[in-house]
Amino acid sequence: MKKQIYLGILAFSLFCFIAAPSVHFTTSATIKIPENHASDVKMTIDYGNTTQNVFTALSGDSVFEILNQTTSVTFIQYLYGKFITSINGVENNADNNGYYWQYWVNDELAPVAADNYVLSNGDQVLWKYCAPEMTPTTPPIPGPELILGVGIISAVGLIVVIAASIVYLKLR
Repeated sequence: MKKQIYLGILAFSLFCFIAAPSVHFTTSATIKIPENHASDVKMTIDYGNTTQNVFTALSGDSVFEILNQTTSVTFIQYLYGKFITSINGVENNADNNGYYWQYWVNDELAPVAADNYVLSNGDQVLWKYCAPEMTPTTPPIPGPELILGVGIISAVGLIVVIAASIVYLKLR
């Protein structure tokens, strides 16, 4: 019985360690806007096929917040923030086309996840479904806090797996 419990702990630990970053979330709910937020924000969604949606006079704290107010969004939650995987049903790399959702604020490629980009009054946001080669700059290098966080989580996961393995081997 103890062996089964420890095997279960080991299996669960491995699952959490391997599968945790791949959890997907979908949302289309309206977010309540706090009082201190950016206003008069314009957002354009360019589907890469001459189709565009343009939204004006938006208000919100972050790029993700205004995107979530106006569209159906699917994303993956990572330590560094929300990685957008689809907008209005248009998915990243659909049919292996090499196109992904990227966004710019005031004509500059954003250096952070959409939920971490704090908007200012009058900002112009462009979401574009395009190949990464079409971006004007290279993606940002992860900051030390992301590297430290991933390192700590990996180390803790590894310690749990090793401890469960040792306990299991002793009971054998």
